[in-house]
Amino acid sequence: MNKMVYETPTRKAQPTLYDVSRLSGVSSATVSRVFSGSAPVSDEIRERVENAARTLSYEPSHAARSLAGRKTKTLGAIFPEIASGFYADILAGIDEVAAESGFDVLAAFVGKQRSRPELVKRLLRQGRVDALLLLNLDDTLDLGPETIDQLPIVLIDRAINGSKLPALGMDNVGGAEAMIEHLFEQGHRRIAIVTGPPGNYDSQQRLLGCRRAFGRLGVPIDERMQWSGDPNKQSDFSIVGGAEAMLQWTDQLVWPGAFTMGSGVEVAQELLKSKLPLPDAIFCLNDAMAIGMLNEFRRAGVSVPGDVALAGFDNVEGAAHLSLTSVACPMRLMGQVAARWAVELVTKNARPVGHRLQVRLVIRNSSLGKKSAHLASERR
Repeated sequence: MNKMVYETPTRKAQPTLYDVSRLSGVSSATVSRVFSGSAPVSDEIRERVENAARTLSYEPSHAARSLAGRKTKTLGAIFPEIASGFYADILAGIDEVAAESGFDVLAAFVGKQRSRPELVKRLLRQGRVDALLLLNLDDTLDLGPETIDQLPIVLIDRAINGSKLPALGMDNVGGAEAMIEHLFEQGHRRIAIVTGPPGNYDSQQRLLGCRRAFGRLGVPIDERMQWSGDPNKQSDFSIVGGAEAMLQWTDQLVWPGAFTMGSGVEVAQELLKSKLPLPDAIFCLNDAMAIGMLNEFRRAGVSVPGDVALAGFDNVEGAAHLSLTSVACPMRLMGQVAARWAVELVTKNARPVGHRLQVRLVIRNSSLGKKSAHLASERR
C-alpha cells in the first residue's frame, strides 16, 4: 500500500548498521544480509540481529537495501516550507503516480534545522530514496550544478542556473499576459500589480508577462518613476527614485507583496490610507494576496468590482467561492508529470527534456468592467 512519510527533525545520532553489528556480535555484511534477504542466514543469527535492532530502535529498510544494491522503491520530495498550501496538489499528484508505479513517497521540508543540501545528502546520497523531486522556487546558490547534475533529481517550477537537470514548470508569462489582456478588454486602464517576494521565480515570470502585455497594448513604461515599499511590510506609497524601489509604469502601479494573505491585507490598508485614487483594477500575482485584499476591501466598504476590479493567480479552491478571477495552474498535473519523470529515471535510466505546462484564464465577477453584465457562471 502506498505510504506518505514526512521527515521529522533529528535531535540525536541515529543507530547505524554497524551499531547493530557490534551489539549482535556478527559482521556488518551479515546484518545487511539479514535485513535485505540477499542470502540465507541461520535462525539463531537472524534472532540475534533482530533483537539488537529492536534494542537500538534501528530502522533497517533504507540502509540495508542500499548496502545490498537494491532499489528502495521510494521517491523523495523536498519542499521549501511546510506552511504553504501551494504544495498540497503537487504532492497529491506525486503520490498518485508513485502509487501506480509501486513507489512510496518520502516528503521533507526545508527549515531552520535542515537545508536543501543537507536533505539531498540525507535522502539521496545515503540511499534512502531512489530519486528526488525538488520544488525550486527561488534563485538560490545552495545547490551547484557540479554537485547535483549526475544525481537522479527532477526540478519542479524552475531550472537551476547552469544545471542540466530536467525541470518542469508552467507558463507564468503567458498566464499573466492573458490576465492583463482580459482586464484591458473589460475597459480597465490604470492597472496595479502586486508582486511576490524578491527573487521568487514565479513572481518574476508573472511580472515579465505583465510587462510584455503592456508593451503589446501600447502602454509606455516610465523608468524614472518608482514606487517605494518594504517587501516585508508595505508602508510607503510615495513616488521616489532609487534602485531598490519598485518600478511604476505610466498609469500602471507595481507594489511589493509577499505571496501571503497578510501582505494582501497590508497593501489594501496602505492604499486606502494613502488617499490615492483607486486604480481601475489590481492584479495580484497570486490568489493569497488577492483574497487578503478582497477581505480588507469588503471590511472597508470598497466594492469589488464596482469600485475596483481584482484578480489573482493560481486558482486556489477559495477563488471560486469568492468569485475571484484567476489563472488556473495545473498543480496536480505538475506533480504527476514530475513523478513519472522520476520513476523513469529510476526504472529506465531515462532523463527527460524540460517542459512547461499550460495555464488557463478563469474569468469570474471580480474582474468585470463597470458596464459589464453580471456573470452567471465562470468563463474559461
